[in-house]
Amino acid sequence: MNLTNSELDGKKIIHIDTSNKLYEKKNTGIAYRIIKTNAHKGIGLSLKLKDELKRDLNADYDYARLYAICIYFLIKDDLELFDILVICGDEDIWRVKEYLYLLFLHNKKYSEKIIIGIGELREITGNKRLRSYADNAARSYRKRVFRSLNRQQKGLFLNPIKITYKMICEKWAEIDENLKHSVSGE
Repeated sequence: MNLTNSELDGKKIIHIDTSNKLYEKKNTGIAYRIIKTNAHKGIGLSLKLKDELKRDLNADYDYARLYAICIYFLIKDDLELFDILVICGDEDIWRVKEYLYLLFLHNKKYSEKIIIGIGELREITGNKRLRSYADNAARSYRKRVFRSLNRQQKGLFLNPIKITYKMICEKWAEIDENLKHSVSGE
């Protein structure tokens, strides 16, 4: 989809970013921030959880799929809050978009959204240095989501989403199932 800068005016835009790449041997924070309201929500993925997922979900691990699953859990209940989803290019944006499509396969609200990468937004705005608005939020979730509730809430008030190994594995399998159906033409 080719957007122009003027088409961005009046749209509710949400940015999603990570702090530490999914393949790094560190905890990872993934968060969204809505530009106009500064509302945010995030997830923390511990190194232990990432290692368990990598071990159990195949040798040819798909980080774009994990990123899409995390994005799914972040936005699934908040689809009315945005018109345009800007995904930071931490993983292959086209694969992330494909996996999100498969996760939201029968969701009319999601199908009405415009999904773009931060690189595409830079081209549209002409600002080559544009950074993700969710960068600092993702960093806060990475650093503080694993702390006690009292220690979490010093600074930026966190709104964490708890996702588990089981939740990720279920969505991973759902993508596999939807891929099978789309390939077989069902």
